[in-house]
Amino acid sequence: MSRITRREFLMRGGSAIAGGMLAIPLAERLLSSAALAAPAVTPFPGPLADDLAAVVARLEKKFPYASALYASQNGVSMRRDRNGRRVSEAAFGSQGVSLRVFDGTQFHDSAVGSTSPDALGAAASDLMRQVTVAKSRYRILPLAAQRQTWSTHMEIDPASESLEDRMARVEKEFARVNWDDPRVKSVRVSTDVSDIRRVFVSGARSLASTTTMVSHAAILFGFDQGRPGFGLARRVEQGGLEVAQLSDAALERMKKEFVESFGTLPMPAGEFDVVFAPPVTGLLAHESFGHGVEMDQFVKDRAKAREFLGKPVASSIVSLVDDPSIAGARGSYPFDDEGVISAPTRIIENGVFARPLTDLMSSTFLGTSRSPNGRTQGWDRKPYARMSNTFVSPGATDPAELLASLKDGLYLEGFRNGIEDPQGWGIQFTAATAREYQGGKPTGKIFAPVTVTGYVPEILSNITMVGSDFALEPGSCGKGFKEFIPVTSGGPHIRTKARVS
Repeated sequence: MSRITRREFLMRGGSAIAGGMLAIPLAERLLSSAALAAPAVTPFPGPLADDLAAVVARLEKKFPYASALYASQNGVSMRRDRNGRRVSEAAFGSQGVSLRVFDGTQFHDSAVGSTSPDALGAAASDLMRQVTVAKSRYRILPLAAQRQTWSTHMEIDPASESLEDRMARVEKEFARVNWDDPRVKSVRVSTDVSDIRRVFVSGARSLASTTTMVSHAAILFGFDQGRPGFGLARRVEQGGLEVAQLSDAALERMKKEFVESFGTLPMPAGEFDVVFAPPVTGLLAHESFGHGVEMDQFVKDRAKAREFLGKPVASSIVSLVDDPSIAGARGSYPFDDEGVISAPTRIIENGVFARPLTDLMSSTFLGTSRSPNGRTQGWDRKPYARMSNTFVSPGATDPAELLASLKDGLYLEGFRNGIEDPQGWGIQFTAATAREYQGGKPTGKIFAPVTVTGYVPEILSNITMVGSDFALEPGSCGKGFKEFIPVTSGGPHIRTKARVS
């Protein structure tokens, strides 16, 4: 899947991208200053879960499986640049419910842009009238009874402050970022706070979650003798307004990135010993064992990875995990959109492709156990097998040792874009920069951009060292140029051999 570059996206108004992944620009409605008041807080889920349970119980009288998913997302976006400030309401598709039934051979979905009992009842009636139950070819195992609600842990609840006070935080951050350098032409600080709510009901299971996501970023852009320069620092996490502050170290790295971007050189093509920084490791993890091991692709016979299940695909020191249960990460959730409680899935175990990522459809049709990866962009979309937080597990080597081992090689940092071919298992992704190393030390030469290409099992089998560190990079991932969902990717520093241009 092709992806736009980080700079292209940010210059077009985007706000949160990560290795080979992009986030959807906010659809915004400007608010007047009179509207700068704290949003109202309403009980959740209230009677909604009971209404959904009543509809599901009605559908279950006819169908061997029925479920309902309520989803909503809204929030507030704040911007401060040298032209002034802007506060806007971010609308992400309001709210609605997806009803789903299984007729014995296939699934049927109905989207309802309302939560009223009448609207839900009418949609259920349509499904019961239009869908005929066939002789069952597949069996769906019911999920265990569970009724539970989750909410985001936070230190500073955004609802506890007026929007004016929240904007004051952005102004304070802008004062820290507004660098007095003649090369800087544009400075922007942004804070987006999103409220994401979900209720899933099926059989005896009723789950609800309220997630608060905060995206906070600072961007520098400018020119030096006609050459563009760029710097970015950001945090994207589940939590409260405590997330909306960058460390001094992060701002210094952003300024360094901005200055160094003016002096980069074109990358000569060739095969090199390389060390990947954690964001690039994450890009490799996301692109190599991302869509290619989402099991709905197995059903459609679109993934070469299916041929390697249970076989070695990487160096024996490599393990790769998808884990939506990590506390606070952008790609985390307590349960997936098909009601499976979050837990890690070990995709690669000591170099062996151990398990794909499943949704209800693929696990039903292929007769495998379910992983918590049935995800949808919203109430009006179908769920698919999707990644969450996908990463290479840490190893035992000090990252400094990896870099010292580069006698004649490259250190790749940052990210831009990526593309993979699940059917042929080819991969191509672009890192932001590559630092030349000789004798275990940087020479001062920096190349940009830097594109890595190759065959997935070959690149993974060439990994000789895995660092003991770990970091995740937030972003959003599309499937087939659409169906965008929040994810993260990452891992430790790794050393491998790759074709670079």
